[in-house]
Amino acid sequence: MENFTDEQLKGIEVLFRQFDADNSGKIDFMEFKMLARKMNIEMTDSQLKDSIMKAGKSEDAELGLNEFVDWLRNVEQDGADPFSMLKAKIKATGMRPLSNSQIEALQECFNTFDTDGSGSIDVHELGNVFSSFGQNLSPDEIAAMIQEVDADGSGEIEFEEFLLLMMSNFGSQETAGDEVQGTLRKYDKKK
Repeated sequence: MENFTDEQLKGIEVLFRQFDADNSGKIDFMEFKMLARKMNIEMTDSQLKDSIMKAGKSEDAELGLNEFVDWLRNVEQDGADPFSMLKAKIKATGMRPLSNSQIEALQECFNTFDTDGSGSIDVHELGNVFSSFGQNLSPDEIAAMIQEVDADGSGEIEFEEFLLLMMSNFGSQETAGDEVQGTLRKYDKKK
């Protein structure tokens, strides 16, 4: 998934409006910085300013909603936070975004369960994922889960879809990342 769904865009708009303190429809750099931090985007002030200027704005410019969404779409390509768009999608669904290290750990987990190395997880592989977490689900239940998150209609789950599925199936929205991380520590090959 390389773009935002309509639902994710609505969630981003809600977040944007929360940080538009004067209801002008635009956010200044301080509001932008606070919104980026709320989304757990890991960039320094300098990187944030540079990314705004790369988007054709001066560092003291205000960003409208569409400009902010465009910034989210492009900031990863600028070499800043490699997971900024993914974090925005997570936050837009009402969940707390993960840190880069948490996302990287989940990427390792995904790669472990992607036993055929195809870059996606099928029904059988996803069944193994849930079994490893102590949840035994029928193939029909697993297929239904895949269908819920399979944004591209491939019948399999790519990493982004896997991450959103894991986040939505472990605990409350505020603690899901911590629960997934705790479970993953059991499989940490470094320990």
